[in-house]
Amino acid sequence: MSLRASEFVNQETATLRHAVLLHIIRVEDISVSKLSQVDEWKEISDPNNRFVDRLNKSTRLVREINDEEDQLSSTFKPKGFSTYKLLLRDKDHHFIYAYELEPLKFLRNEQTNTPMPIKLGGRLLIKPGTTISRGVLLLNHKNCEYKGIHASDAHLVSLLNDGLPTKEIDILSTS
Repeated sequence: MSLRASEFVNQETATLRHAVLLHIIRVEDISVSKLSQVDEWKEISDPNNRFVDRLNKSTRLVREINDEEDQLSSTFKPKGFSTYKLLLRDKDHHFIYAYELEPLKFLRNEQTNTPMPIKLGGRLLIKPGTTISRGVLLLNHKNCEYKGIHASDAHLVSLLNDGLPTKEIDILSTS
């Protein structure tokens, strides 16, 4: 079945009546500033910024200081402290956003060596009873199940993940 966010935009809360299988198109850490995310992606995309080359590189340019954050904060925040917003797409190419209400394991278990917590293009099953608020899915560990990447989605996975650092820098810089 199809899921159209536009059908729920004017409803403060609604409940999904049927299960829907969606592809994960994009994941964004909304607990980190966009400027910090751009800096992280630039470090990954520029080989001169690699950790092994830090001796030959001048110190990082400090663009923002948040003196209210506690000492646990660092440039690369552990995934356990992040909050993610997901852009999902159904089989009919309808898009919908989703926010995690609690840390979802599948967004924290994979090692990608990038700020992206998982490989894009994987499938996420949204179960009946999931809350939709103003056209946005509200996810917890009970109402969604990560199904991983299916072999038939190879083209989509390649399309989404090839050149990811450059794409993310463009998206974050323009939004």
